[in-house]
Amino acid sequence: MPGQPGQPQPGQYGYPQPGQPEYGQPAYGQPDYGQQQPFYGQPDYGQPQPAYGQPEYGQPGYQPMPPGYPVAPPPAQGTNGFAIAALIFGLLGTCLLAIPFGVIALNQTKQRNQAGRGLAIAGLIASGLWVVFAVVIVAIAAVTDSNTTASQDNTTRTSALSDSPTSISIDEVKTGDCVQTVEENNHIRKVTVLSCDSPHDGEVITQVHLPGSWPGSGDASFDKASEACQVQLDKLLASSPVVEQLESFILYPANETQWNKSNGRATCMVHNADGSKLTTKVPR
Repeated sequence: MPGQPGQPQPGQYGYPQPGQPEYGQPAYGQPDYGQQQPFYGQPDYGQPQPAYGQPEYGQPGYQPMPPGYPVAPPPAQGTNGFAIAALIFGLLGTCLLAIPFGVIALNQTKQRNQAGRGLAIAGLIASGLWVVFAVVIVAIAAVTDSNTTASQDNTTRTSALSDSPTSISIDEVKTGDCVQTVEENNHIRKVTVLSCDSPHDGEVITQVHLPGSWPGSGDASFDKASEACQVQLDKLLASSPVVEQLESFILYPANETQWNKSNGRATCMVHNADGSKLTTKVPR
């Protein structure tokens, strides 16, 4: 039987059927799509949940150490034994032990975090000072020995010749010898030496080795010898009170054979310009 006009009939549009939900209301067991509900066992996406074992952001909790965080070095492991030994041997001047011990100590103190680096450096410095001191001593000893040897050599020669003048080869003449006779001669082979306390014509002030090879002639050899001797005589006799009274006299290699035999050596002598005898060594 049809309903009355204006009243809804069952099954018509706009009216729910029996047992069905009314439009706009959620059915039993189904979510209301107007309000988002979380599924079972899943978080509500509208409110983030912290992961298991992690703190919620904004809440206090364990914070991991940032990368590169400085780590304190382990405490020093005592004083290195090689450093102590390097210092002791360095102070005693035993450089052959102090230097290697010091190097080893520098490496070990760094690798093992040990104390003693300053001791090792002090030992090395002390060893260096000992080395410098030894070099200076050796140099002074060499110079002193050279001068002493020359002085003893000349003293021995003049003592032996005090009573008897001796003729020697010009190759045997040495600095400090006093020569009995000085004469111009291109072929001098021997000279007579005697005590400088006896009257004599000349004294050997120094000897020089001429540079280069045989110059080719006797005159050229004399020129080279004269130039070299004059330079040395000016230095050695610059303060002599009798320098104005003296003239130079040179023994030089007059040929290639003599040059090669003497290795280009020239003997620089002086004598009185007026021809008078010298009676003592020329004062410096």
